[in-house]
Amino acid sequence: MNRLQDKVAVVSGGASGIGAAVVRLFVEEGARVLACDIQPPLDAALRTLLDEAPEKVRFTTCDASKESDVAAAVALATETWGRLDAAVACAGVPGQGSDIDLAVDEWDRIMAINARGVFLLTKHSLPPMIAGGGGSITNISSAYGVVGAPGFAAYCASKGAVRTFTKSTAVEHAHQRIRANSIHPGVIETPMLQGIFDRSDDPEATRAAFSAQQPNGFNGAPEDIAWGCVYLASDEARFVNGVELPIDGGLLAG
Repeated sequence: MNRLQDKVAVVSGGASGIGAAVVRLFVEEGARVLACDIQPPLDAALRTLLDEAPEKVRFTTCDASKESDVAAAVALATETWGRLDAAVACAGVPGQGSDIDLAVDEWDRIMAINARGVFLLTKHSLPPMIAGGGGSITNISSAYGVVGAPGFAAYCASKGAVRTFTKSTAVEHAHQRIRANSIHPGVIETPMLQGIFDRSDDPEATRAAFSAQQPNGFNGAPEDIAWGCVYLASDEARFVNGVELPIDGGLLAG
């Protein structure tokens, strides 16, 4: 407990899945958190937390791909709590389609949320972090940001961009006591993943195919990723910078 005591954080994609789990665990660990998302909070535990602890957590509507929305969200956090110590970019979309038949508009949509959204949160989080003497940026990439996968051309490209962009941030701002790291989840049971199953011709067969990628034989939970975010935002990780952290049940080890 209290690993993030008195820290202030902004979490994009905070309405559900990994983002909601990050918000909840950050608050449990003593942080004050602004959750932002284009959709209202879907996570029941998060909704309860918002009702019961408004001094610790707030929610604002934000399109991660729009600079004005992201800038306003960061400003709201700093105005509410006086500083910014951590930013976690969880907003993302899956996006399926091969490179030969993917529509240009769909490519642009996926890149706008998954890659531009990370850039925008970093861009607007850096000034208050630098002014406050440092901070931690954690960007949620994917195992598919390290290796390729058929049928996920734009998704792989966008998550690969997150991986290397994060390293650029890490080396550019290390002297300002900014740490930037990426997390690379394996197959995680989130509403986004469930959407992929539901849109397939055979949801159970698709679920089984995804699970079969995991050497441990089962899918992860949002909290598995959120605990990694807690660590990277904490002072325990003060010497961790520019790292790509797989939390994937061994998927990338094979």
